[in-house]
Amino acid sequence: MEVACPQCGNPNLDVDEANSVVFCKNCGFAVKVDPQSGNVTPLSEGGAGGGAMEAPQSYGKKSIFGTDPLTFFLGATAVLLLSLYISFIPMSYFMLLESAVILIWWYGR
Repeated sequence: MEVACPQCGNPNLDVDEANSVVFCKNCGFAVKVDPQSGNVTPLSEGGAGGGAMEAPQSYGKKSIFGTDPLTFFLGATAVLLLSLYISFIPMSYFMLLESAVILIWWYGR
């Protein structure tokens, strides 16, 4: 039985079977379903209007160490540049560490 998202109508809902969560990547709507009783607990109401308004803490969004991928990239780069500026790390270490940050960001986005 296929069920569409009640907020945006997206027919392709994603299921996280490990956590018993059904969520919509389009608008952020998410509910936790108890497998034994069938009770549904809302986790995120999502946004109305077909994803026009995005939920701030949408289930299923990608993150790196608990942050948005772009925030991780900019923060890590700022820390490395500051370390380079105050001569805490040499340029060769900076380039190596920044390459690692770029790879982590690339695979985490």
